[in-house]
Amino acid sequence: MAQTPRRTATPPPPVEIFSAPSSDLDALPPRVAEMRERILNAAQSHDIERLRPAIEWNETLPLFGRGAERPRSFATVVDFLKSYSFDGKGREILALLEAAFEAPYVKSTRGKTEVYIWPSFAVVQKPDPSPDERLAMFRCVRFVNLGLTNDIGLPLIQRAGIGADGTWHYFLAG
Repeated sequence: MAQTPRRTATPPPPVEIFSAPSSDLDALPPRVAEMRERILNAAQSHDIERLRPAIEWNETLPLFGRGAERPRSFATVVDFLKSYSFDGKGREILALLEAAFEAPYVKSTRGKTEVYIWPSFAVVQKPDPSPDERLAMFRCVRFVNLGLTNDIGLPLIQRAGIGADGTWHYFLAG
């Protein structure tokens, strides 16, 4: 008599847990702090080419977009960021990065994976932010996304994620 193969239930994905927002840069793992500093220094230079070493520090390209138009190689990423930027020169992207990395962050833990996310209000949102909090949010929104909102009516904030090992994972709206 043939036996029916047993199906094992696939475990649910780990739940993502966010820390409280923090501005304590001394609490960051050294590699995370180093990558943040590389990105922030490039952003403050106002020269998109200065961002290239931080991007290329990774073994894999950080995500800067979704879909067919996203950059797929280190060679094309700076040109993509220029074209993605409202001004066509990358200054909008640099301003967004600066605003994001000067804001508080949160640590996301999903199973054994830890990612530090800037700005904290991109993932830990209050439905009724104060006027100052709303202004800080809008500093992290691309010009073309100003009229768009998320599922609780807040703007589509650009957010950056750096893994605990210092790998820059993404800089995306959402």
